[in-house]
Amino acid sequence: MKIVLGSLSEGRKEIFSKYFKDFTIVKSEIDENETVKELGIYKRNPIFVSMYLSYKKAEDIVNKLEKAEPFLLFTFDTIVVHQGEIKFKPSNKEEARSWLLSYKNDFQEIITGYTIFSSEKNIFVVGHDRCIVYFKDISNEEINKYVDSNSVEKWSGGIAIEIARDFFNIVEGTVESIIGVPINKLKKDLNTLGYNLV
Repeated sequence: MKIVLGSLSEGRKEIFSKYFKDFTIVKSEIDENETVKELGIYKRNPIFVSMYLSYKKAEDIVNKLEKAEPFLLFTFDTIVVHQGEIKFKPSNKEEARSWLLSYKNDFQEIITGYTIFSSEKNIFVVGHDRCIVYFKDISNEEINKYVDSNSVEKWSGGIAIEIARDFFNIVEGTVESIIGVPINKLKKDLNTLGYNLV
């Protein structure tokens, strides 16, 4: 069966390459900011936001794909929450820098919503995973170097754990889920659908 990853994330691609022999990448074209507005008062709930965005990405991609060949589609949305505030992708490096400085000596939640679509069964399965990390007392110099040398605007919360692993202690969850692929939950849902993860 064809495997489709609905994400351009390098971290997600790397994880998928460990579990699937071959997969195709297709990007969703939804406007995430406008899509979040559809949630109304629920846009303040990071779990609702991440799951809804992953579902809308899947819906968008399914409408583009040729249905003749059976496929499994996976889409994701990862959100960082700090002191009760949802951190989407920073608008620029200065915003990312201020966020990272505020994370020091504090906890963040990493929420990843995911959607699996089986064309064979014509069903969407939507779920989420929640991780907790502790951001260490990283020096301002290290944070500035990280921000200046990376495309921080591409990442929720301005941070990518696969690049800045030393900044964190993982309190709850797995590195794969923090990167944006809660593989253990995907395995369970795939088993429920009658598929075994290769």
